[in-house]
Amino acid sequence: MEVPSRQPDVRSLADILSVAPWVELEQHIDHLRERVDASVLASHERREQLRTEILTDTPGLRSQIRRPPPEKMVWAKGLLQSGIVAASDGTVAAVPLLSGTKIQVGVVIVTNTGESVRLVTRVFEHELTTTGDTAREFFENLRKVHGSSNLASRALMLFGERQILFAQEADWRMIHGELIPYELRTGVGKPTENLPPVFDLARRYIQDQQFIAVSESPEDLDVLNAGIVLEPGEFVELRTLGDDLTRFLEGDEDSGTTRAGFNRIDRDTFRKFIAEVGPEVAILLMKAGHRPFLLECHRERVEEAAALFLADALWTRGLPDEGAAATARGFPFHIDLADNVARTMFKGGEFRTFIETRLMELGVEQGLTDLDPRRTRG
Repeated sequence: MEVPSRQPDVRSLADILSVAPWVELEQHIDHLRERVDASVLASHERREQLRTEILTDTPGLRSQIRRPPPEKMVWAKGLLQSGIVAASDGTVAAVPLLSGTKIQVGVVIVTNTGESVRLVTRVFEHELTTTGDTAREFFENLRKVHGSSNLASRALMLFGERQILFAQEADWRMIHGELIPYELRTGVGKPTENLPPVFDLARRYIQDQQFIAVSESPEDLDVLNAGIVLEPGEFVELRTLGDDLTRFLEGDEDSGTTRAGFNRIDRDTFRKFIAEVGPEVAILLMKAGHRPFLLECHRERVEEAAALFLADALWTRGLPDEGAAATARGFPFHIDLADNVARTMFKGGEFRTFIETRLMELGVEQGLTDLDPRRTRG
């Protein structure tokens, strides 16, 4: 069976179904391997073409791409052997109830002292409840609580991770995600009350300088272009934290970002914070393997942060620290360790099951009222 190297462009659902119609399962499985192989090989060939095209069209980009100098790599490996490096991650479980949402947040801090690894675990439990003088008010408020509970519970987890991590003694700290993630930038519905502690915590990290915040790379055009050009072990400075926060606050048509819905006072507060700390944090695009990640660090510590990223992502796993094309992950080991421990110790499914069990044991009728109907399927 001959497999076309590239399908024609499609613009509507009808177009898609005309080039890829519904078929029987047996027909779909027939020659599936050949079709998948052709797609994968075409994708890699296209990637090489794009790399060449980007470097040709933007000759200055190559000069912006750097590697951590050898002395910084020696420093990073020494830090992991004899210093104190701490990393954090967490999990959150939210269970809707008739009166609100019950949430559990678990945070794990991994501290490597060179000779041993220590774990610090913290658990936070709370119920986002609903009030109202009348039944109509109660259920209207309940709808709002359930609608915002995911944002609020994730904000609590992210703030807790960063707050507990900073409280640990460490030479360098590793954060999973952005220094100020989207959930914390929003103010969680009450920016006047919630933004000041978020800004204060960020200031403490920036004043300390010795941190890296690592997150998945977004799919904007600049990142895609730079990610294709980078080789394992290389990085490029993309922008500053001020650029990111300004895009969030004011909106950006090119990326489809809408303007943050703050009042004038909160907007002015946010602008002052951007002017104060925005230029102090550099945002890098970094590759240890084939996949790029975004790394936020203090602008005075770029080479140290990049070296620590590479050493922890590769050297601690027994891979060449200058970059390893063979690695499938290319992500800091200690953040991964904190993530694995958090997901093992604080399983969201177990928290939900425990609550559902208690609901049923406290009264069948009340339990069935609170249970998610999808959870009662036979």
